[in-house]
Amino acid sequence: MKRRAGDLGLWAVLGLLVLGESGARGDPYWFRAGCLTVLAAGVLLRRPWPLVALAIVGGTECVIVALASGTTYGVPIALVPAIVLLSYLSGRRESQLRYFLLVVSWELVGVLVLALLVHRTVATSILNWLVVLLFALLTVVLPWLIGRYRAQQALLASAGWERAERIEREHGLEIDRERLRERSRIAEDMHDSVGHELSLIALRAAALEIDAELPERQRRAAGELREAAATATERLGEIIGVLRDPGAEAPVIPARESVPDLVERAVASGLAVHLVQQGDGELAPMVDRAVHRVVQESLTNAGKHAPGASITVSISHETDQVVVRIANGAATKLAPQAVSTGRGLAGLRERVRLVGGVLDAAPRSDGGFEVVAQIPRIGGKAVEPEIAAAAEERDVVRRRARRGLITAVAAPLAVGAVIGVVALGYYLVVGYNSILEPAQYEKLELGQSVAEVEELLPRLQMVDPPAGVLPEPAQGSCRYYRPDAPFSITYAYRLCFHNDRLVAKDVVQTGSRPPTPEGAGR
Repeated sequence: MKRRAGDLGLWAVLGLLVLGESGARGDPYWFRAGCLTVLAAGVLLRRPWPLVALAIVGGTECVIVALASGTTYGVPIALVPAIVLLSYLSGRRESQLRYFLLVVSWELVGVLVLALLVHRTVATSILNWLVVLLFALLTVVLPWLIGRYRAQQALLASAGWERAERIEREHGLEIDRERLRERSRIAEDMHDSVGHELSLIALRAAALEIDAELPERQRRAAGELREAAATATERLGEIIGVLRDPGAEAPVIPARESVPDLVERAVASGLAVHLVQQGDGELAPMVDRAVHRVVQESLTNAGKHAPGASITVSISHETDQVVVRIANGAATKLAPQAVSTGRGLAGLRERVRLVGGVLDAAPRSDGGFEVVAQIPRIGGKAVEPEIAAAAEERDVVRRRARRGLITAVAAPLAVGAVIGVVALGYYLVVGYNSILEPAQYEKLELGQSVAEVEELLPRLQMVDPPAGVLPEPAQGSCRYYRPDAPFSITYAYRLCFHNDRLVAKDVVQTGSRPPTPEGAGR
């Protein structure tokens, strides 16, 4: 019920425009009734078939334009608001561009063909058609493009956000998997360090257990301590074994390897590594292992992706943090086809994050790569990572939508500017080729044949002849010529022919100023 009331209200508003214009012009009642009927069809069809509704209303306006252009009757434009509305709705609901282009193209071609058939003035019909084409860009194409832009916005609001969230979930799952891997590596490091300490405790307890100088009760307590340390070591190994990846090999690198030792191994393997250490100080165990892990992974990546490049490892001990910087130049050898998944960097970020630090990695301007980690010396609270995949996707979508809006507005304006330039150029070409010099006009005599007159006439006729100033002859036809360049005349020459003879020559006013040439009115 509400929908029908809305349809009736819309039809009433659009119909009032038609009735108001037709009443002022004194149009016949059958014309008003026809326009109201066409509007009713457009309003009813705008929801299920908006392109059909646009074709009906737009086609009616095209017929009116073709019949009324170039006449003293004028062109009714009361249907134009309905065309703008239906073009917008068609853009909102129709996804097939070719159907819209077919409808608009055929209607514009129909305007030109019908105007040529009715008026039979090629120059005037073509210029009027160019004006209609320019008007169609503003009233049909531009609303349709804005409708398409709004439709794409709606699609992005529903499907685009789902895609962004899916990307975010997938990215989060990948990061979570790498975090788990890195945490298992951290657990292994804990196993190596804590297991080493537990082994030392067990050895010392065993020494106390076999010390003959100790009383039996204390030796028994030392034996229990040894057994507890051994049990703790065994359980720690079982737990770490559960966390270890099934396919991972047992580590062969010493658990207490330092960064200088790591660099020495890298140099021995063929990498050009230079270590720079600034300052000194004791680091928390987890921070020390994080520094070692950052250097280890960075050297591995540099050797894989930039073979032959020089690598600089810089470790700076500052007051409250340690800064680790690993920079390599561009590759000097042909690198194998190694595909980077980004998992290693994700693991490094997780390792550094868990000890309260941050890690940045980015290409350098010289073609190399740089990894920088800033970690508190005593560790700290884990820094929560920023999951920005969906936010980045939304930014991309918004930028794309803005570009779509700019295109929707700029494209018709650009095409309209081109058409305007073409129409102006056409008008000037025809204008300068339709000049009948006053001296030549004076040579014309009534009764001359068409052949004799055409020897003095320019190649083309006026493209915008004055209409309704003088009555048209009942028989024969008239031609119009300008006495001077376009935009500089207040009168034109009219030559009328009948039975291949010049029967009338007149000076016709073209503007608000009356003509003042010599011989006016002859």
